[in-house]
Amino acid sequence: MRVQVFAAALAVVFTGSAIAFAATGTRVQARADLVVTSLSNPPSVVFQGHTFQVHDVTRNRGVAAGVRTVTQYYLIRNGVREPAGRRSVPRLRPGRSSSGPGTVLASSSLEVGTYSLVACADGGRAVRESNERNNCRTAATKVVVRKPLPPV
Repeated sequence: MRVQVFAAALAVVFTGSAIAFAATGTRVQARADLVVTSLSNPPSVVFQGHTFQVHDVTRNRGVAAGVRTVTQYYLIRNGVREPAGRRSVPRLRPGRSSSGPGTVLASSSLEVGTYSLVACADGGRAVRESNERNNCRTAATKVVVRKPLPPV
């Protein structure tokens, strides 16, 4: 007898939830999901005010196309994120990727020390994504920023 009552109550709950869902007209919207899937290792040493080249692959893992955007490069030390460059990324259809070189600047205002290089897809936040928390990748190699050599 209890099983029949429980099943009836459960059916009412499901029916009520379905009616509430249908009444709101809420739909799940398909979205892009941009991620950096690969980031080449930077040089181990760079001088303040100098640039270096990196290579990244930015991919759309979502189910909808994204708009044109940028992959942003950062040099990070002690939790401080310094913008250091960017690469333009074309509109990506689902499952497609864009790869290419980017230029990173170790600004002359950076303190001497060891930094992590991070690349973040959709650096300008132009795309509403299904997951906004998986955009970045950190290079395996750290970058040591040093003062430039004195002129000779």
